[in-house]
Amino acid sequence: MTTAKKWWEKEPPRFECQIDCFKCCLKPGIVYFDEISIEKASKIAKLSPAGFRKEFLKRDAGQWIHEVGNGNPCAFLTPEGCSIHFGKPVQCRSYPFWHENMTSKRMWELVGSFCPGIGFGPHIAVATIRNFLDKFKYLI
Repeated sequence: MTTAKKWWEKEPPRFECQIDCFKCCLKPGIVYFDEISIEKASKIAKLSPAGFRKEFLKRDAGQWIHEVGNGNPCAFLTPEGCSIHFGKPVQCRSYPFWHENMTSKRMWELVGSFCPGIGFGPHIAVATIRNFLDKFKYLI
């Protein structure tokens, strides 16, 4: 039995982060940190993993999370961008290729009304999108 192709497999979407945008870092919500991300981010922040957890994260249902409150940007956002860019978690690295954003082309376009990088830049390879979707599903 052949499964129907997803819309993004038939028509690979275009995406490129826009310089000085950071809009995704302003959205309220929860950012999940796995142990690898905690290790990398804590080194960049010049903290021990335990110190990083204590200062920036909390434990929720067995997961380490960073809460971004309504009206407040992510704690790692600076005027120059993400202060832990090279250690940021999978969830941040994979935006906007999240399961909920990829459910339909209409949803992708709706997210594009918020994210100015959608529809610009190169077509993103199907394998790249699958990789993002696969990595993130194991975190939540």
